[in-house]
Amino acid sequence: MDVKTIILGFLSYGEMSGYDIKQAFTNSIGFFYDASFGAIYPALRKLEEEGYVTKQEIIQSGKPNKILYRITETGKGTFLQEIQTPIVPAVLRSDMLVKIFFGKSRSQEEQQDLIESCIEVQRQVLQQSKTTFKKLEANFDEYQRFCWEYTIHHLETTISFLEQKASALLKQPAYSVTG
Repeated sequence: MDVKTIILGFLSYGEMSGYDIKQAFTNSIGFFYDASFGAIYPALRKLEEEGYVTKQEIIQSGKPNKILYRITETGKGTFLQEIQTPIVPAVLRSDMLVKIFFGKSRSQEEQQDLIESCIEVQRQVLQQSKTTFKKLEANFDEYQRFCWEYTIHHLETTISFLEQKASALLKQPAYSVTG
């Protein structure tokens, strides 16, 4: 699913500014789909050009004007069509897994640090996710709750897997990557 469709989904809940949309990405689906301002604002411009959203400038005293975006009926129809399309297999992009994949090129000490760092980062993300979930869960419907519980379960499983496999990985000798 692309950024434009997700933005339409967020706007189906009500008017939002670009900042609000970024917060929605970060605080609701950021674990499995995030977008930067550099992706959100061009998508909003394109959605407006296509007639899927409208915008209204709110004049504010003493601070920059606020632009609120609203989904149109055409935008609602497009969003509903898009969420009916077949599910595309996930493409996992993981900095952690790439570093582990090439871990044998590190010294034994560096390998140990890498695995410990991976576990620690996953623990931090898990704690942050649990904290955010507790803070926001009263506003979730059962589908949103499912996604958050899936995220927490995924993180817990990742930590458990890393802890179980760490000793076997660290028993492997390192090799040199010299040219």
